[in-house]
Order: sequence, then structure tokens, then C-alpha cells
Amino acid sequence: MNAGVAVIDQSSSGGSELDVRRVRECLAATGRVYVRRVPPAFDHLAQLSRLGQVVPQYDGRIVRDVTPDPAADETVHLPANTRELLAHTEWFEFPGPPPRYQALWCVRQAAGPGGETTLADGYAFVAGLPSDQVKRLAEREYTWRPTDVLARAGVAYECRHPLVEHRPEALVVRVPCDERCVDHDDLMADYITQARSFFAGHRLAVKIEEGAVLIWDNWRMMHARTAFTDRRRHLRRLLVSAPTHDEPA
Repeated sequence: MNAGVAVIDQSSSGGSELDVRRVRECLAATGRVYVRRVPPAFDHLAQLSRLGQVVPQYDGRIVRDVTPDPAADETVHLPANTRELLAHTEWFEFPGPPPRYQALWCVRQAAGPGGETTLADGYAFVAGLPSDQVKRLAEREYTWRPTDVLARAGVAYECRHPLVEHRPEALVVRVPCDERCVDHDDLMADYITQARSFFAGHRLAVKIEEGAVLIWDNWRMMHARTAFTDRRRHLRRLLVSAPTHDEPA
């Protein structure tokens, strides 16, 4: 279970204080870390915000509940239903740099098979692409607008991003989960196909336990979810931006 993901046992550090130094070391080394045996009184928001500034979700909420929506369409790939999700990075289509870290913790684990969060290393994926393709992916900027669902919710923007972005802090790998880009082309289509193939062959499956937190580098890691049947599955999500240079490690 959860092989390939560094584990921090929160009970060994007293429980209430996140070992931010160790978490950052694991994130820098492999892009992911699993913190287990978190006590009920653990303040997820306060402790995880020590990694950087918290990023509000698209609807303004800080912490988002991830649960199946009875009204969600089960014929398509949606976070709100029980189907398998397609490989992607978070926030690929919103303005500005994506949140650096994503954290998921479990309120209620799905009984039975499925419901794992799956991860694969986007840096390893890009490193395996032909250099001329990576160059074109870094030079070609795509136009993004809100989905119809977000537009109906009052979210409005237009922005432009490359799929591979060289920032001073680190490389940003953007992997879309669909074709919502305004100017989707063959370069993007090939890239998405290659990303999904890499993900299928290299993904790690993590079934987050109650009292545990999975954290990963969203600039680096692709993620998805396996299908499940227990509609009581309940996770919570927090997004965190890259820390500023003056924030202590």
C-alpha cells in the first residue's frame, strides 16, 4: 500500500506540529509525501499553510470538500462523480502560476475497491520527450477561458499559458485533462496522449487513510483517481502557492 511515497509518521513528532522541513525535503526529492497518524485535533489549515500562502478555490472557499454529487453526470470524467479521473495537473487553465502544492486529507475512506489517488512524475515524463517537442511546448502559448460550468457560476477570465513553463523557481508542467483550451491543436493533442500513456505506466496509487494527508508538488506531479462505488467517500482539498524567498524553511 502506498509504495513509492515517502511517509512521515505524525505521531513521532507529537502530532500537532507538521514537520515542515521534512515535508519540503520529501517534496523536493520526489514531489510527494504521505503524512499519517494525524490526530483529530490537527489543524490542517494552519499547519499546511506553513508551506506557503493558501490559494482560494475557484468559488472562493479555502478548503474544498471532495464528495460525490448525486446530480453529477456519471457518463463523463468529473471530480464530482465516482468514475476514474484522467491524468492532469491542477489549475492548468487559470490565470497566473498554478498553486505549487496540493494537499488531500481523508474524512471518510471509501469502503471496498477503488478511490485511490494516483500520481506520476511529470518531470520524468517531460524529460523523456524529444527536445524539439519540449522547446515547442515551452514556446507555444495557449488561450484558456472558463468552462461552461464555471462561466455559469460567474467565473470570468482569459489567460495564456504554455504547457511547459520555465520559471525562476522551478519547471511548471501543465497537463490538461480535456480539450477546454480555446486553441487546442495537434501539438497539445499529442502531448496529452503521451502524458496519459506515461501516467498509465508509471502511476502510484495511494488510498488515503482516515487521519492521513497526501501532499504533492502540483508543478511536477500529474494526478488522477481510480473509480469507486462507496458514495460516502469524503476527502478535503487545500491548495498552497509557492513560498516566497523570505519564508522560513
